[in-house]
Amino acid sequence: MTMIALTKEELWVLSYYRASELAGALLFGRLARRTQDDEMRVHLTGHFAEEAGHAWQWTKTIHNLGHFPLMITETYQSAYAKEIGLPASMPEILLLTKIFEERIFGHFTKHLANPTAHPAVKVTLARMLKEEEGHLGWIDKKLIDYDKEGMIELAKKTDEYRSIDERIYGEVMQYEKNLWDFLEKNEQYNKRNISDHR
Repeated sequence: MTMIALTKEELWVLSYYRASELAGALLFGRLARRTQDDEMRVHLTGHFAEEAGHAWQWTKTIHNLGHFPLMITETYQSAYAKEIGLPASMPEILLLTKIFEERIFGHFTKHLANPTAHPAVKVTLARMLKEEEGHLGWIDKKLIDYDKEGMIELAKKTDEYRSIDERIYGEVMQYEKNLWDFLEKNEQYNKRNISDHR
């Protein structure tokens, strides 16, 4: 099979995926080190390992296609932090994680269905979607426990966080669109500039 080179746009998107997975891994690694809850230490470490594994899968996909990941400083998680600030409690962190993971699952599903997606990227997306299925059951259970204990108003917080997530997702998608426009215009400008100086 002849491999098609990644476009600048595709490289940016895959690098963004990688950076967001890495940010999630680092967060859950810190939580796993600091939690006083023995059971949570197991779950948090497992989630850290999954996120780190996904970051590595994107890194390998990018590198196998002949590229290096771009440095991405703003991730989906940093957009959450700007909107919400640092979550005040473990229940809030877990609820945000649940909403974020649901968003990613939906977005990856759309990306996989895109007929223009690179075949190697589709393989990675399919693998990740399979790994994601049902892997957050422990978060659902823990959130229900927290709700019963009065540590979080689950329904109210869920509505609030979903509303924020909708806004962030819209902004990220608009940023992607603007980035594509910028790259295309920049490429056209460079071509004109080169031909003018020949």
